[in-house]
Amino acid sequence: MLPVLTLLIIIPLIFAVITFFTKTKEQARTTALTGSVIALILALYMYMNFDSSIASLQFTEVSKWVPSLGITYSVGVDGISLPLILLNALVIPFLIIYSWNEEKSYPNRFFGLILAMQGAVIGVFAALDFFLFYVFWELTLIPLYFMVSLWGGPNRNFAAIKFFIYTHVASLVMLLGIFALYFTAWAQTGTPTFNIQELLSQFQSFEVPLVKDAIFIALLFGFIVKIPSFPFHSWLPDAYTESPIAGNVLFILLKIGGYGLFRVMLPILPFTGTPNLMITIMAVLGTASILYGAFVALAQKDFKRMIAFASVSHMGFVVLGAAGLVSLSVSGAMFQQFSHGLILSVMFMSVGVIQTNAGTRIINELGGLSKKMPKLAVIMMVVFMASLGLPGLTGFVAEFLVLTSSYVNLPAYVLAVLVGIVITAAYHLWAMQRSMFGVYNEKLGDVKDITNHQSLSMAVISLLVIYFGLNPNPVLDMMITNSEHIVSLLSVAGV
Repeated sequence: MLPVLTLLIIIPLIFAVITFFTKTKEQARTTALTGSVIALILALYMYMNFDSSIASLQFTEVSKWVPSLGITYSVGVDGISLPLILLNALVIPFLIIYSWNEEKSYPNRFFGLILAMQGAVIGVFAALDFFLFYVFWELTLIPLYFMVSLWGGPNRNFAAIKFFIYTHVASLVMLLGIFALYFTAWAQTGTPTFNIQELLSQFQSFEVPLVKDAIFIALLFGFIVKIPSFPFHSWLPDAYTESPIAGNVLFILLKIGGYGLFRVMLPILPFTGTPNLMITIMAVLGTASILYGAFVALAQKDFKRMIAFASVSHMGFVVLGAAGLVSLSVSGAMFQQFSHGLILSVMFMSVGVIQTNAGTRIINELGGLSKKMPKLAVIMMVVFMASLGLPGLTGFVAEFLVLTSSYVNLPAYVLAVLVGIVITAAYHLWAMQRSMFGVYNEKLGDVKDITNHQSLSMAVISLLVIYFGLNPNPVLDMMITNSEHIVSLLSVAGV
């Protein structure tokens, strides 16, 4: 069988290297687009041949790597990982098209880093071996660090270093959890393995409750920081604010933290020493993120910082839905990751256009832009309404499933979150009213509308927001199949 997953990981990395050696911007962007389109074709091939009715892994590939330590090259996909791979494969080509005419120093490095990031992220989603998983996990830091430090804003070096140190420390804590899981299982079975499924299965037979709780907390910390969830989010506002738009979109596509909740945390949660405490911790983190992110976003004057804190709020639904431990709440949390990736990609692209064409992204300095930028106004209205949860768009599907289903087990938390929904609507409508409508600010001069390349990229992703909002089943069905499997395991364990 064709090693589709390996090709899907390797091709972006190969084309990234080729792009690094191109001499002109035209060569760099054409090479990068070619690599991303090939990756998209492979992802669509996987999707078309994927069986959504089963929860087992598909397109698996296994090869021995370091047998003496139990390390293998093992990859595969299921309903947890395939939607996120598809999200990356869909957005990256349009990100390259969006950036087609941008004037960047070292365009070969710029476009090459986009592809390097894509290959690393897909590697995380596909890895079924903890060692391989961690290698790709750490590789994602490198393109993002250089994307911010080379093409970011005035405080780019501080933001890049803060992001790298903050998330790398969290990754090291997660690595300690992986090693604790690995060595405890090795001591118990006598056979070393980094296979994720085997280690998660062996976790339930660990004898010391404190050890199991420590492993869970260490792993959870690594994932929560990457999501990021309040109060471990402080790297995000600076990184998002200083990053170039391409970097912003790559950050948005970095769903590896939320992915870890479904791949690793939920399967072992019922077997921890104090499962109810762990559920409470996740529920509190999710609820706090939703409320904190919404209130702080409301106070922002910088468009980028507003979207950054909105992201913290939206990702809180991922944590809350996972803590809900109901099939549809878990499915809604998974769908929130997919929806969030589409919506905020276009939101950041919109801000990039405004900053370039109007010379500012401070909301109070804008006004009446719809008169000069009607195409942008339409696209922004679609994604802003999707972000606030308007029915018929992807944001509504995700949040509706999370809130209605989580209420079964977490009623108090869901009721608290309703306040955040009102605030979310407020800052979205406020930002649109101040920037796009009302009296045009003549100080902005003769502002031009979005270009054809920008229109194509943003319009296609916006249409996906509408399509999956009206018909979420193409991706939701596979998520439900796997969430039902996860919840069934929890039920067997008595949680």
